[in-house]
Amino acid sequence: MAKVHFIGIGGIGTSSLAQYHLATGWQVSGSDAVKSEITDDLKKRGVRILISPKNINLKNVSLVIHSVAIKLDHPELLEAKKLGIKTQLYSEAVGELTKKYFTIAVSGSHGKSTTTALIGLILKEAGLDPTIIVGTKLKELDGTNFLLGKSEYLVLEADEYVRSFHNYFPKIAVLTNIDKEHLDIYKNLNGVLAGFKKYLNNVEVDGWVVANKEDNNIKKVLDYKFRFPTSSIVWYGKGKHKLVIPGIHNQFNAEAAWQAVKLLGVKKTVADKVFHTYQGAWRRLEKLDVKKSSPTSPRLRGASKLRDSSCEIYSDYAHHPTEIKATLQALKEKYPKKKLVCVFQPHQQDRLNRLFKDFVTAFDVADKTILYPLYKVKGRDTVGRTSADLVRAIKKDNVFYAEDFKNVLNFLSADFDSDSVIVFMSAGDLDTLARKYFLK
Repeated sequence: MAKVHFIGIGGIGTSSLAQYHLATGWQVSGSDAVKSEITDDLKKRGVRILISPKNINLKNVSLVIHSVAIKLDHPELLEAKKLGIKTQLYSEAVGELTKKYFTIAVSGSHGKSTTTALIGLILKEAGLDPTIIVGTKLKELDGTNFLLGKSEYLVLEADEYVRSFHNYFPKIAVLTNIDKEHLDIYKNLNGVLAGFKKYLNNVEVDGWVVANKEDNNIKKVLDYKFRFPTSSIVWYGKGKHKLVIPGIHNQFNAEAAWQAVKLLGVKKTVADKVFHTYQGAWRRLEKLDVKKSSPTSPRLRGASKLRDSSCEIYSDYAHHPTEIKATLQALKEKYPKKKLVCVFQPHQQDRLNRLFKDFVTAFDVADKTILYPLYKVKGRDTVGRTSADLVRAIKKDNVFYAEDFKNVLNFLSADFDSDSVIVFMSAGDLDTLARKYFLK
């Protein structure tokens, strides 16, 4: 049995690829710096998990795959190269899969996970038995982010970070939108546009591009001579679908999914069935099933009324100003008479620095905003603006800075309205703290 080892296996992408190898007969092991829900789940599925291993043992391993977060001087990576073991980035390994399958890849600055999930679940409902690799966990996939199908179809979330999607070769490329994102990689919007142009040149000559006609940056990208004919571009706008998940942005995501699956002959009734039942994904406007019993910790007991109230509690992955605005607007539309409270943790220093002015107006829809300290990403640390700086720049008496989670709970308890909607927005560790308090 062939052996593959993953470095950084706890990442949402590498964990899905680890499951692919496990499901296709490989013996799988993996390491990560910290234990997590993802590593625990992989261990239950039969993956040998090593947390910060002191001893490196790559005996009989024939392939090492690592996440983009792993530095080239990582001890396990150096050992693999010393032993002559083939090493690949996650995106390079996935890129090989895209050449073997009829690949439907979803890319864009926002909405990738939801659109990928909808396409995959619709094809599954239609009996097309797809393989699915998505950047979030789905209840419909047994609480994981991967499904091995038996057909030729691969549904893939194609991330533009560090130009990962340049390794992918889709038959259908879905473009949700293009924004000023990952500017630490692309420097400016023109760099982002150039990155998408290069990616689209990978689309198969007889393939399709499903593109959002309301996005001006997509129009700029597609105003360019590609390998595929312009007749292969399928434009879409806002849909009118009956969805469980709220928000205008999700109407766009659903319409993108419908236009993609329609190319494969899927009937509208099949897509509608998924639209009518899809509850959303992990950390994508996810409603938390709050445990009502009061916390036992004396340090947190004073804020127990939050758990025992009728508040609606959500967790969301939004970390870009555009995403924050869309998510808050969606909740305001769903709960127009409720007080909307947002607890936000900025993610990654460079993003906060470059988009600081956009963050200042991102929370306007919220009735109360609590800003938590910045989550600094290992290997991407710089210096610059802080959450406290953002509070001062917003200059509103309904915006507060919380230096720790206890402080967050105190601000939530102050001026408390039991008929509130509270959303924790974070691509960092605030989500873990919120779940520990409200769910355990």
